[in-house]
Amino acid sequence: MKTLSREQLERRKAQAVSFAREVREDDDLADAIDDETLEEYAEKRHIHLVNPKGARKMAIQTRRELTDRIKELEEENETLQEEKEALEGRLEEIADLAAEEEEESQD
Repeated sequence: MKTLSREQLERRKAQAVSFAREVREDDDLADAIDDETLEEYAEKRHIHLVNPKGARKMAIQTRRELTDRIKELEEENETLQEEKEALEGRLEEIADLAAEEEEESQD
């Protein structure tokens, strides 16, 4: 079984349609080949598709879904920023306490 990409098989199918129409002068055969899906043509010719249609297709999100996701990420980012600021404030308090203790121990 031969293995081809979609692009290679599309070219072969186009060549087969052209051959049937121009060389064999058989418009019915050419139309029949042209009407087949690429998958049907590959199966009939015993060809394995390397990248069959939809194999790596990502889910397409709507504008609303993307907008909602952006809002969600912005809220998460804001929460993380607030937590970061709170931690930085806490670290400053700890640093001040440590500095005070160091001063007292030196006295």
